[in-house]
Amino acid sequence: MNVIPFRPRPQSEPLAFAIGARVDLRVGALAGGVIRPFGQPEEAFQYSNLSRLVRGARMAWLERSAPAVLTLAVPHEIQSTLEADMLSEAAIEAGCTRRNFNFQLNERELVKAGAGLAEELRARGWNVVLRGDPECPLPFGARARNLYCELVLQPPPTPDPFLAMDEGDRSPLGRRLLAAKAAGLTITAESVLTASLARTLAIAGFERGGGPFAEAALR
Repeated sequence: MNVIPFRPRPQSEPLAFAIGARVDLRVGALAGGVIRPFGQPEEAFQYSNLSRLVRGARMAWLERSAPAVLTLAVPHEIQSTLEADMLSEAAIEAGCTRRNFNFQLNERELVKAGAGLAEELRARGWNVVLRGDPECPLPFGARARNLYCELVLQPPPTPDPFLAMDEGDRSPLGRRLLAAKAAGLTITAESVLTASLARTLAIAGFERGGGPFAEAALR
């Protein structure tokens, strides 16, 4: 009797990702990292793939001796199709805790589909970061305090240093920064190019920043 050995299917490697740094604009210290999956969002955000991807990102982050919180950026294309249970279980399977891991959701999709996903993630104990959209801003009242911990915005290339002063700029962005500060949200600039821009943004009310200026913190 011939026995044909069964060859197990090889396990695929975790999907590709990038981790972008976010730093404290006042002192330049590393404040966090944001995970951005590569490839097709539908594939990356399947449960098994997502748990492997997040685990790989967490290990890479720890290898760099980076103790700061990691945030998973949810792609806007699939945000409305995702379930909080799946996201939560994938993060737990990857070894994340609620103290060291956040989910970043897109404001435009929350306006379209409602805040259900944010509410369900908060109900499970996860912090939610809001990626702001200037064309469809959500109000920042008591509900925002309970749902979101951080607001991420793309800053203007030449911001007014008095952007978020009570008696300063009254542009939509200036009013938004004031409202976010009043709601107790951390305010983060999506991309900061230079040290001089970082100083101006810090004066204007931004607390953290990503982009080229922040990447120096990981080198």
